[in-house]
Amino acid sequence: MRKLRTWREYLIKRLASGLERASGYLQAALEESQIHGEPAVFLLALQTVIESQGGIPALAKQIETDPQILLEILNSNELPRVETLTAILNALGCQIAIQPVEAAESGGDNRDYFG
Repeated sequence: MRKLRTWREYLIKRLASGLERASGYLQAALEESQIHGEPAVFLLALQTVIESQGGIPALAKQIETDPQILLEILNSNELPRVETLTAILNALGCQIAIQPVEAAESGGDNRDYFG
């Protein structure tokens, strides 16, 4: 008989199976977080990916910080500082990328302000 798993357990197992999957999950969570103004959406996804890649203690050791401090950062209602987020993402094999918001989504025009 198969053991029943929670959705989170299933998700962690799937995210552990490949960097592309984990980075895509984080990208989607970041977009949702930005759209709805809810940093907690991204932070929860980040915690899930961290767990899929060995957990808080392993990541804290990799980025040379105390596990408790890392946990406090991830449990806050605010996004971490850019340096902290960059260190976390680099340790996970990901990076921050900036891209334009589609003009149709933003409702703005498509003027070139710098040229």
